[in-house]
Amino acid sequence: MTPSGPFPFAQHLSIRHPRWARAFARPQDGGLEPLPRIAGYRVTRRVGEGRMAVAYLAQDMSRGGKVVLKVLRRGHMDSPARTAAFVQEFAIPAAIRNAHVIRVVDQLVGAEHAFIAMEYLGGGHLGQLIRCGLTAAESMALLRQAAVALAELHRQGFAHCDVKPANLLLRYSGDLVLADFGLARRLGSIPPTASAGLVAGTPCYASPELAQGGVVQAAADVYSLGVVLYEMLCGKPPFPGQTLMEVFCQHLMAPVPSLPADLVRFQPLVDLMLEKQVRRRLPDGQALLEQIDHMRDAGALRSAPPAATESRCQT
Repeated sequence: MTPSGPFPFAQHLSIRHPRWARAFARPQDGGLEPLPRIAGYRVTRRVGEGRMAVAYLAQDMSRGGKVVLKVLRRGHMDSPARTAAFVQEFAIPAAIRNAHVIRVVDQLVGAEHAFIAMEYLGGGHLGQLIRCGLTAAESMALLRQAAVALAELHRQGFAHCDVKPANLLLRYSGDLVLADFGLARRLGSIPPTASAGLVAGTPCYASPELAQGGVVQAAADVYSLGVVLYEMLCGKPPFPGQTLMEVFCQHLMAPVPSLPADLVRFQPLVDLMLEKQVRRRLPDGQALLEQIDHMRDAGALRSAPPAATESRCQT
């Protein structure tokens, strides 16, 4: 059995398969933007960017091989809160040895640069696969791999607090990897955003209790992954509000949408993951893992239809 568990996904995933051509297209290199000079690394091209950091592909001159350097934008380097989150983003995965948690190899927070060096995965992120379309079998295989990562994280006493497709990366092998631990928190803690009336994580995927500034619990990650599961199955999130307030209200009060008829066997799992009351939700990644395997053993995951979400659910 591979680390992916009893639902092998790699056999469905190939950069040569036409279904995945868009997901694995080489990203733009950022044009004529100058590349940073970082001691010990030869930066070759930009591969992504976010509000706080820019990611570059680089050659590790001391250890050899390719890595991705996540470089904090200079405007955030003077913020103690931002740099603390950046340090944490390295420290948590560095302490975890799991095939489905991103491997980090180096970090520096200095006067010139603040960066994290991590493994180069090469497979993009889950959101790209969702846009291409996933079968139910593929969705369940990916869900189980994410559950493995969360189970280990929760055993270590942390919640990720920002589970979403963009933070679920893929190796060329098809292995799914949990990344970006900048918002991770100790279980039982209060998010620092709560006192400011802000939401920890991404609103579209935030659990009802985190949306209200509640205590950090592992079940919040289960809820967020439940949103991801629904999106994998149907090609769109369950609560697609047009405004931030509408999204919050849907998470707090709207019933879980019904899956299409050909996916109804997954409805109990979706309902358990998206239960608004924490005490009735699957409590952590390990419980989710056990539920998935129970469904497999009971035959609920067999005979998955071949159609992908792109043609089955999207409008």
